[in-house]
Amino acid sequence: MSKLNRLVRASILSSMLLILFNSAFSQGGFDNPTRALYVFDLAKYIDYGPGFADSSTFKIGVLIGDYDLIQEFGNLAKTRSKIQNKPVVIIGFRKLESITHTEILYVNKTAGFNIDKVKARLKGEQTMLISEGYEFRESMMNFIVVDGKPRFDINEELVKKEGMTVPQGLMAMAIKTKEDWQNLFDIASKQIEVQKETIKQQLATIDVQMKEIRKQKALLDSLDKEIAAKAKVLNEKQKILDKQFVQINQQQGEITIQKQTIIVQQNEVQVQKDTLSNQKKKISVQIARIDEQLAKISEQEGKIKVQLETLEKQKLILSFVLFALILVSFLGYYIYRGYKIKKEANIKLEEKNRTISAQKDEIEKQRDLAAAQRDQISYQKKHITDSIMYAKRIQTALIPSLELFSDKLEHFVLYKPLAIVSGDFYWVSTQGKLQIIISADCTGHGVPGAFMSMLGVTMLNEIVNGKHILMPDQIIENLRQGIIKSLNQVAEEDSIKDGMDIAVCVVDFENNILWYAGANNPLYLIRGGELIHYRADKMPVAIHYKMVPFTLQKIELQKGDAFYIFSDGYCDQFGGPKQKKFMSMQLKETLVAMASQPMLQQGERLSEIFEEWRGDGPQIDDVTMIGVRY
Repeated sequence: MSKLNRLVRASILSSMLLILFNSAFSQGGFDNPTRALYVFDLAKYIDYGPGFADSSTFKIGVLIGDYDLIQEFGNLAKTRSKIQNKPVVIIGFRKLESITHTEILYVNKTAGFNIDKVKARLKGEQTMLISEGYEFRESMMNFIVVDGKPRFDINEELVKKEGMTVPQGLMAMAIKTKEDWQNLFDIASKQIEVQKETIKQQLATIDVQMKEIRKQKALLDSLDKEIAAKAKVLNEKQKILDKQFVQINQQQGEITIQKQTIIVQQNEVQVQKDTLSNQKKKISVQIARIDEQLAKISEQEGKIKVQLETLEKQKLILSFVLFALILVSFLGYYIYRGYKIKKEANIKLEEKNRTISAQKDEIEKQRDLAAAQRDQISYQKKHITDSIMYAKRIQTALIPSLELFSDKLEHFVLYKPLAIVSGDFYWVSTQGKLQIIISADCTGHGVPGAFMSMLGVTMLNEIVNGKHILMPDQIIENLRQGIIKSLNQVAEEDSIKDGMDIAVCVVDFENNILWYAGANNPLYLIRGGELIHYRADKMPVAIHYKMVPFTLQKIELQKGDAFYIFSDGYCDQFGGPKQKKFMSMQLKETLVAMASQPMLQQGERLSEIFEEWRGDGPQIDDVTMIGVRY
């Protein structure tokens, strides 16, 4: 009778499992939601041995190869919170060494783990190992998917060896021979070959796009060489112009000295003129006196005629006349000497005026030459600026439009290039219910930084939109490998060490989760008036002495949360009353103070604060900041 009961129960269990298979795979194939549902349903019927009764929880572990599968397990655990009356806990393991005890461990061959090492790790743990894609009877329960439906084999000996049992109804549905398994494996392999052909066609399309990118890069290289050559000519002409300005300044100094000398000489001539005028007045007085004396002499001559006998009086008159003649001769000599001095001064003044006139003509010639060189420099500057503006249009065309931001997100983007083109860039994309938001700071700025930014944008388009890699740490890892390969970076040699710092955010609207990973660029989250600082890994997206996986951080979002990602240009700007850096601490205080304002007003106010802090000083780096309110 007991044997009949066991047969009845096995029959009922087989019917239930058959119904389970049909309902699970009638909706379009063996995808991640179906895998999660199937593992939860199977877990109810397995006997995990005597130690299971002491467990406080039912743990399902996954060797990580597919982040979406872990997420599906988590979603299902919210609705099916218990298995065999124990709370369900989902655990993901990156490495074999990190595996702890679980009731079920799932591993897919695509994750790249050696199944023998996995079994050795689980030995004696009473853990049901469920695998997919491995060889016949290599695992306790092993799946292969054909035409969207699973087939499986069960290694009953391995299950019993670990102290567990599987219902006979499930054993009846398993593949019994290796030949049957191989036939199904061949069918699955053909389907995989079809998928490989599709991937091959996609790679061909990517190659065409890469050729176009190389063509554009060659154009930019030629523009860079032309700019460098013109800049060199411009520097040489600037040096010549500086020398000419120095000569002009020296000549202007000499002219000033000569003008001062002429003024001094003119003052001396004026003094001499005044002296000569005074002398003329004295001579006039003396001549008047002489006239008076001559009149007296005439009277005396009359008297002489009258008194010829008085000899002393005649001698006296003769001596007086002689004295007058000597005096007049002296005055005539002094007048002639003053005239000669004035004539010589006038000759010297005329020579100096001719010298000044010649110097003036030479200065005018040099001024005309400087004006012509200034016009040529202005033309060359305009030509170079036009070339850089064309490069800016190319860069702007490659950066995704801000319209790709979801309507669910209130946001701002503060973007201030140091030059016309920028080494910073931002990138956004929408993938189903996920929103990817990225801020990056490339090595250098201006034209060299713009080359790196365009390389980064192109690679992100391929990684996210082409390969559909959506988790931040994997996006950065693929970007790092792409840059190392594109720039031929080698750790052991003095090769190019250019790269970028980056912050990658992925918003999951369905589960209210923010996934974040960063390379040197952090994330600030403001919640309830408090700022939470999520730190980035201290290594760039390039070759580096530290080449470990990037850290993935999970943040449970709440309504009203605001988060910010940015480059270091804002914090490193010099300014203020003491000409110091703005610094990250002051940025944190500023963001907390304005957290309640609308995001667009925050962006405008941050721009005003930056300009007020900078003042009349130069901007030292490209500035990019993205703020988002959930």
